[in-house]
This record gives sequence, C-alpha cells and structure tokens, in this order.
Amino acid sequence: MQVSNEWFVADAENDGKPLIVRGRLFLDSLRQSGEFPTRIALVWEYHGEDKGLPTEKETQALDLLNEKLREALEEKGVAILTAIFIGNRTARYEYYGISVERFAPIVDETFADYPALPIKIGAKSDPQWSNYIETIQQFAIQP
Repeated sequence: MQVSNEWFVADAENDGKPLIVRGRLFLDSLRQSGEFPTRIALVWEYHGEDKGLPTEKETQALDLLNEKLREALEEKGVAILTAIFIGNRTARYEYYGISVERFAPIVDETFADYPALPIKIGAKSDPQWSNYIETIQQFAIQP
C-alpha cells in the first residue's frame, strides 16, 4: 500500500494551552477507496510539563512507540495514521482503519514487550473521513 508521508504541522490551543497538530496530506485515493471506514483514536495521557506538553523523555517515548505502531499497522494494511494531536497532557493519534477488532490485536502485539501503557482506544464509523477532512481544512492548505 502506497501512502503519502507528507505532513503538515500547526500550532493551536486547547483550553488555553499549546496544542501541536500534525496531519498527513494527500490521502484522497485511500479516503475514496472505502477500505478504511473506521476512525480509530489511540489516546495516551502523559505527565508533561507545566504548559501541558510532554517532557523531552516523554516525547522520545511517544515518538518511538508511535513509529513502531504506525509501521506495524500500515505494513499489515489494517490502518493509516492520519493525524496527531499533542497537548494538555494528552497525545491523540487518529487512524482510519478496517475495524477496531483488527486494530487492537496489533496494538497489543506491538507493545507486548513494554510495561502496561496508559492508552485508551476508541472507534467510530466515518466512511467519508469527515473528521480527517475537517482537520485538513482547519489546519492545512490542501483540502
């Protein structure tokens, strides 16, 4: 599966605290394919600094584990990472996938060698990728 690796980065605010938004661009062919009708959010709460952003150590852990999970999910064709929201002591990774039932076992497998992580997974049907489109329109220049 060929997936764009072009991203935008934007600074925003959430409850008066900084929010860093990263979103993946140029996913129209995947969006329109209908293969990934479920929006899946993986939420990781961290301790963070005073302004709610992760510490350097937390940033390294978030980045490392996010990259491992993204690679596993995308290589298996189960889900595509589309956006990342970091701020207010929460990192939210938004994927579009086949189903949460296919997603969750890969999360468990990927993180099996790590201590229990403070993550939650939620899913919602969004076959039109409405949430993704809204994020792109709000933060990026490409619709």
